[in-house]
Amino acid sequence: MGTTVPLAVGAPPARAAQEATTADSSQEVVIPPPADRATPRADTPLAVGTTGFLHQQEGRDGYTWTDFASGTSTRVPGLQTLPANAFVRPVGVGGDLLAVSPSPARGTGWYSLLDPHTGERREAQLPTGYTFRGTVAGKVLALESATSTTSSAGVLLDTGTDPAQPLDITGLPAGGQLSSLSLQQGATDDHGAVISFRQGGAYRYGLLDPTTAVITPLPEAMSGEGLRILLSADRVAWWGHGYTGLRWLPRGDVSSTTQESPLPGDEVPVALLGGTLLTSAPDTTSGTTLGRRLTARPLDGGEPSTALDHIAVVSDAVPQAADGSALLVGGSGTGDWAVHRFTEGPAGEPAHEVVQPLAPVSAKVLGLNLYRGTLGRVDGIEGKLSIHQQDVGTGPVPVAGAAKPLPAGLPSATVRCATGEDCVRLVDGNWYGLSFLSGTGGHTYLETRVDAYTSHALVPLPGSGGEVRDASSSYVVVDGGSPRTQYLVDPGYSKVIRSRPVQAAALWYSTLWSATPGSPGTLTAERLTSDAATPGKPVRTVRTGAACVPTELQATGRWLYWSCGADLQAGVYDLTNNRGFAVPSGPAMLGDGYVVRHDRAAGELKLTDFHSGSPLAERTFAALPAGSLADDRRITWTVDKYGGHVAYLDADRRVHVAADGVPDSAPVVGEQYISDAVAPRTTSSYYSTWTAEVLLSRPVDSWEMDIVQKTTGRRVAVLRGGAERGINGIRAGWNGRESNGALTRSGVYTWQLTVTYGGGTVPVRAGGGDLNVLCGVLPTHVYDCDGFPDLVAVRKDGRTDSWEGHPKGYFYNRSYTADWPTSSTLVPAGDLNGDGNADMLVRNSTGELRAYWGIGQVYFARGTNKSALIGKGWNAYNVLTSSGDLNRDGRADLLARDKAGALWFYAGTGKGTFKSRVRVATGLSGYTALVGVGDLNGDGNGDLLGRDKAGNLYRWYGNGKGGFGGRVKIASGFNAYNALVGVGDLTQDGRNDLLTRDTAGNLYRWAGNGKGGFAARVKIGTGWGSYKALY
Repeated sequence: MGTTVPLAVGAPPARAAQEATTADSSQEVVIPPPADRATPRADTPLAVGTTGFLHQQEGRDGYTWTDFASGTSTRVPGLQTLPANAFVRPVGVGGDLLAVSPSPARGTGWYSLLDPHTGERREAQLPTGYTFRGTVAGKVLALESATSTTSSAGVLLDTGTDPAQPLDITGLPAGGQLSSLSLQQGATDDHGAVISFRQGGAYRYGLLDPTTAVITPLPEAMSGEGLRILLSADRVAWWGHGYTGLRWLPRGDVSSTTQESPLPGDEVPVALLGGTLLTSAPDTTSGTTLGRRLTARPLDGGEPSTALDHIAVVSDAVPQAADGSALLVGGSGTGDWAVHRFTEGPAGEPAHEVVQPLAPVSAKVLGLNLYRGTLGRVDGIEGKLSIHQQDVGTGPVPVAGAAKPLPAGLPSATVRCATGEDCVRLVDGNWYGLSFLSGTGGHTYLETRVDAYTSHALVPLPGSGGEVRDASSSYVVVDGGSPRTQYLVDPGYSKVIRSRPVQAAALWYSTLWSATPGSPGTLTAERLTSDAATPGKPVRTVRTGAACVPTELQATGRWLYWSCGADLQAGVYDLTNNRGFAVPSGPAMLGDGYVVRHDRAAGELKLTDFHSGSPLAERTFAALPAGSLADDRRITWTVDKYGGHVAYLDADRRVHVAADGVPDSAPVVGEQYISDAVAPRTTSSYYSTWTAEVLLSRPVDSWEMDIVQKTTGRRVAVLRGGAERGINGIRAGWNGRESNGALTRSGVYTWQLTVTYGGGTVPVRAGGGDLNVLCGVLPTHVYDCDGFPDLVAVRKDGRTDSWEGHPKGYFYNRSYTADWPTSSTLVPAGDLNGDGNADMLVRNSTGELRAYWGIGQVYFARGTNKSALIGKGWNAYNVLTSSGDLNRDGRADLLARDKAGALWFYAGTGKGTFKSRVRVATGLSGYTALVGVGDLNGDGNGDLLGRDKAGNLYRWYGNGKGGFGGRVKIASGFNAYNALVGVGDLTQDGRNDLLTRDTAGNLYRWAGNGKGGFAARVKIGTGWGSYKALY
């Protein structure tokens, strides 16, 4: 646990006037406001008076009265709701009085006479047994239905404050009965109305005189159920399905011959204005779904014309005023959608005016999030929430990149950022996407969204309400609302890891920073894991020096922001240089080397730059007036601490994404998931590929990963990639082979990651580490797959121990593995049969030479390892040794010295046998030891050491053709040693080494110098005298 130097908390740096500069508009990009809804705002006209009309409009509560002359719209006082299927009819005769039935106050059997200007209502009772059927010329039509013993009856009721006696409706022909749908909507004005009745089982119609209540029957030709009846000042018209045109009569002479005006088969009558018929027909040209086309068609001759491109759904009840005018809703699109008033002009031509423009339904911006160059904007439109995701780039200056074509939907039950406010605070950074809370059925859930195409996580929380505090790649911190409990959540495992009291907390990948309750100014970090149900041991402690316990924390790889409250102390701690400093208080967000706060009093965003390690004077970044929220972070403004930009919302719902003006820090590793090894020969999916997933602190433009052999520094493979900016980071895989496909040598390698970022071209190092190549090309004297030299030691009783090489240059992990007769001679020979495993040659007392095939372990036993006979008569040789590949064919070879001193070369075939011997030297009988040591000078050829009777040590360089050059004396005094072993690269420096054992049983390592010689000996063990031989 590291403990840092306390911070001396003082006043933040004074603001310098010369630094009070706002964001440069050339350094920002402006994202247009959310698109308006594709369907126009809905409006339903209910009744038309003399000076205005009553209607319901989407987005307005209650009912609205709009004045024709001024366009002023006013909510009708006291009229919040109407009963289902209520009638609302203009009373007529020069006023705006409306009749509402049934009465909202008294219910069935009553109707209300409503003054829409004042909301004043007079309640009137219908005669017993009568129902409200409509209005005409200042009167209410009431109907009593027929029974089995009585005929139907109708009355006109006066609507004045001192009402006259009801007028009984008369004039029906013999057998006529008023129908339940007596008064025809759209066929009523101040001079009369068309009324329906039944006669002889057929529907008939007549003109009702409102003064006398007398019906004048219309011709029988005008009969039938379901007709659309239209009435104008001079015509009575009707139309039914199957008609080829509109049929009509002069209103003043209904006994005259019926006229017919042809109509196209797809047109339907809507309203009649004098001699002009308005019809609707399907729109077959615009490709929209806004509605049917409205056409004005003169009945007395003349060309039809388009009155409106589209109209809202039209029913049989188009509101028509007592003066004959009609209201229709429509336009060419959402931009000019309106309520239109159609009238008959002075010359009989149709005219219309807009009496209520209908503004498009606009989306509200309810939240902002900026993460790794992607802007997430929460749009709300009529209760529907979605996330608009826009690429704004990660370079020095934001750009307007591509937007995801389909917004990601949010549930309507998404928890809002504050009670009574329509705002949504999202937090990005988790693998599963933007994190937020939703509430359903009294339960609260942590939800995530990547985009519209990706499945999301849903984690139930124990409490209700609250907000997401922070998120990282694997974890999310949630402050619960009730109870006030903080939850540490792993969305990937859909689990709450830990519950604890609400406290200041921040995540940086798997590091959880927390304020220590009861310990002012103390902050601790722990490594969070999915099973960390209890706090882990702190990996770091920071003491800020503040006299308060922070209530808020924010973290990056280098910086830690803390605050004790809106108007209390706040500061930043530099985790690299172990020092802290104060910054201005207020709602703030930590960026890459800076902090931004919203100064609500000044109506400005302000930025403090401390990327160099010391804070500069605070400067104004952008104008942002205060809204209704005390904390509007991630609502009207936000900071990308990973990508380096700042975004804020203007009054026109546009989002400004501006460069922060602070130099970007170099990317560092936030988290990495690295496999430990690759086995290039294996068919196992686990070890066939080495994988690396590196999550960096900021997006990069390109990356390169070098695979380097640690012992030699030679680069064996290069992996490359382009821009990586998302949460998944850099993903690389390597099959353990060189770029040309050749196998690499077993052993330790390093991966070295370099990147370019922020538009730069000079690569910078971002990370690195070790990996192991297993069972690749075998290095000298390696028996297993790890690349470290090993040793087999045979005791005087034949008991055999195996020792594994350690990366630090000694042997460890001794284990008893076999028993060999003391008369046997073991010869480490490398891979003889091409299976990738080191093999062992063993000559027995009778002179048979067998190959025991390795199994990838420091283990050779007669009863376990399979073997094959190489040949007989090998007792002719008093030295058998292998120096690896002597003829550069990639196969292990064998050397043998006979009793006459001749040295013979046996070239390996790679198939477990040897070719015929070739004599490569003579006169070597005077050497008491000949030892194959592999390549001592880096030329790729196996070399040989020899010790003469005087104890001098000589070296012969291999010539790559199976033979050797001249001898060179490299040491003396080697008679002190009774064992010499060419052990390979025990020191892991890329050079082969030598082992010796003295008569006291001490074991020494002689590190090769790469030039054919060795450094001074180093004792690496004692007690080795119990072994008869070392191999």
